[in-house]
Amino acid sequence: MNARISYIDQLKGIAILLVVLGHVIGYNNCENSFLWRFIYSFHMPLFMFISGYVAQITFRIENFGWNEVSSFMIKKFRTLLLPMITWGIVIPFFFLRSTAENNLDYLLSYIKMWGGGLWFFATLFFLSILFLLYRLIIKLISPKSIIMDYVILSFLFVLIVLLYKSLPKDEIYSEGVRSVFSYFTFYFSGTIVCKQTKLRNLVLDNDLFFVSFIVRHVSWNRQVDNMFQYFGRESLSIYVTHNGPFAFLLVLSNYVTLSSVDNILCFLFLLIFSLFICYASIWIKNIVSISPVLELFLYGKSYKRKSI
Repeated sequence: MNARISYIDQLKGIAILLVVLGHVIGYNNCENSFLWRFIYSFHMPLFMFISGYVAQITFRIENFGWNEVSSFMIKKFRTLLLPMITWGIVIPFFFLRSTAENNLDYLLSYIKMWGGGLWFFATLFFLSILFLLYRLIIKLISPKSIIMDYVILSFLFVLIVLLYKSLPKDEIYSEGVRSVFSYFTFYFSGTIVCKQTKLRNLVLDNDLFFVSFIVRHVSWNRQVDNMFQYFGRESLSIYVTHNGPFAFLLVLSNYVTLSSVDNILCFLFLLIFSLFICYASIWIKNIVSISPVLELFLYGKSYKRKSI
């Protein structure tokens, strides 16, 4: 499906702006503020919900042949793991890493931290694999009721929890497994909502649901809608760029005094600054994208030679 859904892009745009705003607050040592706690209470679950929703819409595998499955896996590796590896390992390893640090220690530390600030990419990659397995089981048993979907997802969830429980807590992969099962429910809630027409209409049309409230009431005019949709289309680019080597741009405390981000004037200042970071991340991405090779490794875009 090539056509984009405006309200999905709008939700993604709002979510990524909140991610950037949350990081700006965190980088300036204001984690105790009400605003920071409020943002972190839902912004990543919202992102995961949207990801599961989009996965259900865009899934195109029918026969689960080798070519289809391998193409799916290669695409997920290219769009999620490759940027995480490039930004998190290759660039710091060659340009930012302390020369005193052992090469293997640096690599193991990065894996143990599940990609550090880029953990979202690794978690989403493994949730995508679980989604593929879920769709394969659905294909094999052809359930007549949505109840079987819940049974299948419960089975997969239990497997992930058991895997986490079986790993030593200092095991290098345990943190990653924990993040997968922590966001499992949000991701597959998006999938189920998308799959069930009545449930989808209920969630998107009823103001009692947070997602519906955002879609219907957060924006005020066409310019704001377009801005959020623009951010949504570039959400992964914004995420990986602002949280990589350019994260130093988020630190303001060396230049201005942030007495309380819960103060309305301080909040407006940080909001405007976060908007600037979003646009700056897209500008950086657009400049980098002049080279199709850099665009592939840094942003996971399919390699296509630029015509001259």
